[in-house]
Amino acid sequence: MLKARHILLLLLLTLQLPIKAQIDTDRMTIIGRNALYFEDYVLAIQYFNQVIQAKPYLSEPYYFRALGKYNLDDLKGAEQDVSKALEINPYIADAWNLRGIVRQKLGRTPEALSDYQSGLQLEPKNINLLINKGIAELHGKDYEAAINTYSTALQHAPKLLSALLNRGHAKVASGDTLGGLADFSKAVEANPYVPDGYANRAVVLYQLNEYEKALADLDKAVELRPEDARFYMNRGIIRYQLDDLRGTLSDFDKVIELEPRNAMAYSNRGILRAQVGDTNRAIEDFSRVLALRSDDLLTLYYRAMLYTEIGSYREALADLNIVADNYPDFAPVYETRAHVRQNLGDTHGAELDYGTAVKLNLERREQVAQNEKSSGATADSEEEKPARKATRSENDRDIRNYNKVAVLDDFGNEPDEEPATNPLRGRIQNRNIVIDMEGIFGITYYPDDSLVHRLPYFHLEIDRINRQQPIPRTLRLANAELEADREKAAAIFSQISALTEQLKTAPEADQATLYFARGTLYNTVLNLNNALDDFNRVLSITPDHLPALFNRAYTRFKMVETIRSMEAELPEAGALQTGGTLTRPAAGSNEGEERRILDYDLINDDLQHITDLTPNFAFAHYNLGVVQAQMRNFETAITHFSAAIAAQPDFAEAWFNRGLIRIFLEQESEGTLDLSKAGELGIFKAYNVIKRYGIGAQPWSDSEEEE
Repeated sequence: MLKARHILLLLLLTLQLPIKAQIDTDRMTIIGRNALYFEDYVLAIQYFNQVIQAKPYLSEPYYFRALGKYNLDDLKGAEQDVSKALEINPYIADAWNLRGIVRQKLGRTPEALSDYQSGLQLEPKNINLLINKGIAELHGKDYEAAINTYSTALQHAPKLLSALLNRGHAKVASGDTLGGLADFSKAVEANPYVPDGYANRAVVLYQLNEYEKALADLDKAVELRPEDARFYMNRGIIRYQLDDLRGTLSDFDKVIELEPRNAMAYSNRGILRAQVGDTNRAIEDFSRVLALRSDDLLTLYYRAMLYTEIGSYREALADLNIVADNYPDFAPVYETRAHVRQNLGDTHGAELDYGTAVKLNLERREQVAQNEKSSGATADSEEEKPARKATRSENDRDIRNYNKVAVLDDFGNEPDEEPATNPLRGRIQNRNIVIDMEGIFGITYYPDDSLVHRLPYFHLEIDRINRQQPIPRTLRLANAELEADREKAAAIFSQISALTEQLKTAPEADQATLYFARGTLYNTVLNLNNALDDFNRVLSITPDHLPALFNRAYTRFKMVETIRSMEAELPEAGALQTGGTLTRPAAGSNEGEERRILDYDLINDDLQHITDLTPNFAFAHYNLGVVQAQMRNFETAITHFSAAIAAQPDFAEAWFNRGLIRIFLEQESEGTLDLSKAGELGIFKAYNVIKRYGIGAQPWSDSEEEE
């Protein structure tokens, strides 16, 4: 009877196992979705990784992981995941919607439209699909189709704000200004607490020269969303048309307060300051513009004019030389430069410039007369005085418009998001991150792993030393070590002393392990020479000791990097870079480079020896890749990183470094996919690289997409 009860209990436990697994994956999916909701995209991806690993046949985790990658601007990775979700289950309308958004951002509008259409076949009344289909049609400049799509959406949801706003955009773009104005007014009526209807209606009213009404709308928009710099910029332009210079300056000041790197705001404020005679502060504003946008030749020319005005002729000449090189047919630049050269005592140069200006002016008059003759115009047919003060578009590069206030080219883009306080939460791709290759790996007692939710890397030889436990700490593979502060350094030196005492009486069979442990501790406190001596002692006892070979190469690499960093501090070697950055070596440093090449050869020898002993040791291949990248043998580096990935597919650092090198070699598609995988595995800065240099790095935001 007792035996039967045991069998029954075992059977019940066995039957419960699949149920427990189901509960675990469901729970991880719920946690992952919660992380998405709270914009913790990196954490969400880690949870969905676990669900996919447990149940790769489910479509849902691929879809949600794609959503996380999309929010990190990893468009290629998001497309891969959502395509996998649709391959498993093609009946998810939201997945068609997401892939359409991704493909639209990648500039593949026809494919995006096809995805939206596939989703609408499943759910014809899906508002998100209709809104995004309209956006794709707007980008394809098929305005009539966009208007029809938004009209369909409004049949299902008559007060849908995004449909009204986007249909208004489509109507204005198609030339139906009054129709667009009507839609923006409907948007205001539908929800008077959202500022976008007021802001867009203000732009149309501005175009119709109804400045007072436009100003009232922008006042309301500012009241509802006071942190949006675009509203202040547009209100400043309207106040400029109303001759309210004080109000205009106040608005431009506010734009700069909200966006300290807004070059257009500095430029406009500088133009206004120049107009009211505040010349020195105008020059300051123009200098800020040029610091942010060095190719802005219109600002450069205006600054040269102001330098001339205050008698700073040398500064003016430097600016004018650049403008003349880029606009060789612009007569006024030669006239101004002739005046500057005359004041600097360069009479011959002034005469040459004056002669060039006269010649260009004669040619221009002849061209104008010829154009008037061919068009039948007369000299008296002057253009009517414009209804508004002359302005220029944001991207206007006509040098003759140098002194005109710039106006936003369109309705403005989505405002920048505030950075989150958690360094791993929110849109981390927008952070200002220094891009370096991931560093070389070593074996250490004091690892410093910054990756998200990653299990420690493992190797049998390291585990064997850990079981012997020469000190009461665990060895780990890591590419960063904790910095030894005073307290930690004291503890490490105490451990080193204890190992030294043990070595005095230890049998020969145990000495290799003790020397290795001591050398590893010496590494942590940066006593690299002693560390190297201890690893050499281990290898004299056991020539094929894999951890000692590995750490000897690691120590030599640290020595090379230490020398590089010391050289970087010297004035004559200031151009050298530390770490794994992809930069060219400084000129004139041949002797140091030759010495480093010899050191790299020794490092390579140790690592190659390891790969001969253990061909699938991923970390030896990885370190070889880092060394080859330092020597600028990029194709060889890619080969080693690929070998590391083949041996250990979850090797995040290898994916990241290979992706970074591929981007550097202009292999953007392959590099972006590698970086996407690195981000998926926990290297969050990969999303920053994708945002700045990968496929899909270009902005896309005429209208906000619906997810």
